[in-house]
Amino acid sequence: MDDVSDTSAVDAAGEKASPARPVSLPRRTLVLTVLLAGCVIAYALVLAWIDVSTPPVETEFGASAGDARVKLYLQPIQVDPVNDSLEMRISMTPDPSLVDAASTTADRDFMIQIKRGKQIEHVHIGAGQPLPEVTFEFDLDDGTVRDYPLDRYVSAMTLAASERSQDGTEAPLPIRVTVWEGLLGYTVKAQQAAGPTADELQLQFAVRRTGAVAFFGTAIYGAIIVMALCALVIGSLVFIGIRRIEVTLVGALGAVIFALPALRMALPGAPPLGVRLDILVFFWAELGAVIALCLFVVAWARRGPRP
Repeated sequence: MDDVSDTSAVDAAGEKASPARPVSLPRRTLVLTVLLAGCVIAYALVLAWIDVSTPPVETEFGASAGDARVKLYLQPIQVDPVNDSLEMRISMTPDPSLVDAASTTADRDFMIQIKRGKQIEHVHIGAGQPLPEVTFEFDLDDGTVRDYPLDRYVSAMTLAASERSQDGTEAPLPIRVTVWEGLLGYTVKAQQAAGPTADELQLQFAVRRTGAVAFFGTAIYGAIIVMALCALVIGSLVFIGIRRIEVTLVGALGAVIFALPALRMALPGAPPLGVRLDILVFFWAELGAVIALCLFVVAWARRGPRP
């Protein structure tokens, strides 16, 4: 009688809660399938955006092959976004009418003029001298490294060639330029712009990170956000008392604190600290991981098991 009455009283008072219904296995399987399918579709769209199948190409500008008296080959060597510079190698290969093909030396005097920003470089090629190969740095404009990994830049140069005639005057020579658009970690696209004069060839270079670098950098910053949020969830739930204290989680929270800087510095072409994504993501994520560890330690100190 006592057992029956007690059970009835508990039921009447509503103190005994019915157990929560677990999520069914088919439903969880469906949710997992949808998530994996979404990830596959998103990855396929990223591959299409990156366009990994397109190799670097050579682009030609200036006079036609038959009319060109001087031929130049331009190859980007290095991009330094911190110092806003593009290093370019310029190889000179004039027309066979000006060069002994066997020795690759010039048979007369001529000059290459290269404008970079406010500076003008003159490369003199004397008769009988080997054709030189020069390297110059050009300014990067209309961009900043603070936009990493989506930073974009524009660089410009103006090229001209001239030959000294018998009366001492400089006669312009038509030039043809071949540009190699390949550079590790960057995409360099060249296009011809209207030059100051008809005898000068002005080129503009659009420089940006490759799609793979931009995607990887964005993914790393996303991983930093996820790790910081996970640490905050663990520390907050334990501090509030919703989850019990497990001392082994201290190691995990401490590892997150040291893993975040390692992830940040592992970025391809990682710029110095202070880019926009550092301010928006990395700094607060590192601070959040430290706060999460502090919350966990405070909860352990207050409610942890005694010896």
